[in-house]
Amino acid sequence: MNVFFTQAQEAAKQWSELSTAFFQEQAKLFQSPLTAGAGAATDPNAAMAGLVKATEQADEFMVKAVKLLDAQSAQLMDAALQDNAAKESLAPVIAGYKSASQAVVAAVEQLAQARKALLDKTRAG
Repeated sequence: MNVFFTQAQEAAKQWSELSTAFFQEQAKLFQSPLTAGAGAATDPNAAMAGLVKATEQADEFMVKAVKLLDAQSAQLMDAALQDNAAKESLAPVIAGYKSASQAVVAAVEQLAQARKALLDKTRAG
């Protein structure tokens, strides 16, 4: 089988696993404080804690997703150009793309860290 198609199939499998796990966990976090028991008054602090946890997990998912996209894009480009005559002439463009992609990964990681610091302060105060 073609290397590109093998890489694409693996990428699809990884995205499926990552997104399925994330959305299942998000559903649990949003539902648990709201379904404490039939007729029972829900604790606002527990509900807020669940929402904060859901936000943290969403940020973690965002970082994982961007890192996965970065890695898979590089692999797919390499596989697509493996036997392509234009590979050498496209090398500077590919290097520029990979560098820019790494900058996006770093920015997303910084954003997630900043939001985590804000959430930590929210919890403490």
